[in-house]
Amino acid sequence: MDYIKDNKGRMLLAAVFIIAALISFFLIGGYTSDPENFTGTTKYLEDKRETVMALTGGAAAASAAITLIPGDAGTPIAEKLVDMSGYFMIILAAILLEKWLLTVTGMLAFKLIIPIALAGLAINLFVPKQAMKSLFIKLICFAIVLFIAIPASVTLSKMIDESYRASIEEAINNAEEKSKDIQDTAGNESDSNALEKIFASLKGGVSKKIEEFKDILSDFVEAAAVLIVTSCVIPLAVILFFIWVLKMILGLKIELPDIRLSDKFKNLRSNSN
Repeated sequence: MDYIKDNKGRMLLAAVFIIAALISFFLIGGYTSDPENFTGTTKYLEDKRETVMALTGGAAAASAAITLIPGDAGTPIAEKLVDMSGYFMIILAAILLEKWLLTVTGMLAFKLIIPIALAGLAINLFVPKQAMKSLFIKLICFAIVLFIAIPASVTLSKMIDESYRASIEEAINNAEEKSKDIQDTAGNESDSNALEKIFASLKGGVSKKIEEFKDILSDFVEAAAVLIVTSCVIPLAVILFFIWVLKMILGLKIELPDIRLSDKFKNLRSNSN
């Protein structure tokens, strides 16, 4: 009689697991995989993408404008501004990846991993194995962490971006303004001697224009640093933090990678100062 009661209890609990798996797949999975349910986050990432595109265009325009200044003094700055485009492309790729993962992780978590794990727990009631039970519980925890990691990193990044938004927009506007000034000053003149006379007649001459573009380069390096932190470092750090939490709570053996800022970016930043 006790066995029957126990067996009925297992069947009832198994039914609960199966119902939970169906709810996860059809209701929660359907919600978390629909981009329309993340319009706020999607809009933030889209605005960030447009900012990166504006920075890329500003760097290209400033690089082209500085080449109009007579002499070779502006050449290193122009080259560094061209190099900035590579960093902005990396940032853009990271933003697009975040936008893609926002819904993909929800689909993987609630339409695949959690239903499979719940179905496994239901089977484990009738084929009791502690190792299987532990595995399925860890899979559920992993799926939840997988889902919340991206929204959590975006929220944290948004808080930091708000502090630097005004300075980044100012850097873009300043670059566009200074580039237009150079182009208007040079006009359609192609003779180098005539260009030297034109720029020499300006207040401060060529040296002042070079200093202005040095400031632009410095502003763009700072903007790139902020965007790299908010688009690359913070999402990765949040994911590693949750992995560490899983490792501590569930005893998972996961080796965390050693992350260092690239020497190329360090050199770029040092050269701009």
